[in-house]
Amino acid sequence: MKNILKNTLFLLLLFLCLVRRPDLIDGVISGINLWQKCLFPSIFPLLILSDFALSTGVIELLSNSIGIFFKKIFNVPKEAIYVIFMSFFTGCPSNAKYIKDLLDNEIIDEAGAIKILSMAQLYNPNLIFTITPFLNLECKLFIIIGNLCINLIIGLFNRKFPVVYSDKKKRKISFSLTNSMSNAVYTLLGILGSIVTFSAIAAILKINHPLFIGILEITNGINKISDSVAASLFMIAILLSFGGLSILYQIKGILKEYKLDYTLYYKSRIIHLVLFLIFTLIFVRYFL
Repeated sequence: MKNILKNTLFLLLLFLCLVRRPDLIDGVISGINLWQKCLFPSIFPLLILSDFALSTGVIELLSNSIGIFFKKIFNVPKEAIYVIFMSFFTGCPSNAKYIKDLLDNEIIDEAGAIKILSMAQLYNPNLIFTITPFLNLECKLFIIIGNLCINLIIGLFNRKFPVVYSDKKKRKISFSLTNSMSNAVYTLLGILGSIVTFSAIAAILKINHPLFIGILEITNGINKISDSVAASLFMIAILLSFGGLSILYQIKGILKEYKLDYTLYYKSRIIHLVLFLIFTLIFVRYFL
């Protein structure tokens, strides 16, 4: 039965690619333009900077100051503060890259990685400002700050999730600009492939509603919103809570070397949705 569904889906997509070739091309170009104009310029330099941070005392400084409180409050490795701090400025899927860096250097384990990922569903503030020109400054700040607060609340919800702490001495990490640039480009090409794929699928399926487009690729979905401010905020809350299939596959692609159990991450997205809708309802009713 599973193979029949796969074969049917393949034939359907192949047929749509052939009969809706102009739409397919438009979708591919749209995905490339999004990556080129919004994601690459904002993420590339920060990916290199994050590699450089690993070779300095920045992570240790954050971990031994604010990270200690993070560990006590959220029951996560103290290095989680580094991921949250960097993810706030770069968003998804860069959060997965920072987590992978910590995993690669044996600073955290897989249980700690998924717990940190579950409370790091953050988005680049510059990107939020860029893709929501229909919202005023107050609404944009609500989205950014509200989303950060919800991620921290999720950290409290997941506090009892077990994590193994390691007292092993951290090895010294060297920095190579050449390797860092290569790794950054490799990561960004993976992101490009995911964005183009889901943009193309949305195009050939002729999906026009922002929510349905956003389920596939969140940025294009938010770009299509043209409703009232209140309705727009609710749709943005829904889309940011899940992140879309494109971001999900980008995150899994970056962390593919590790066998992570994403159950906690999926549960956290449901909690995120409920909390974001409640926050949005309060904001719309009392502050809009």
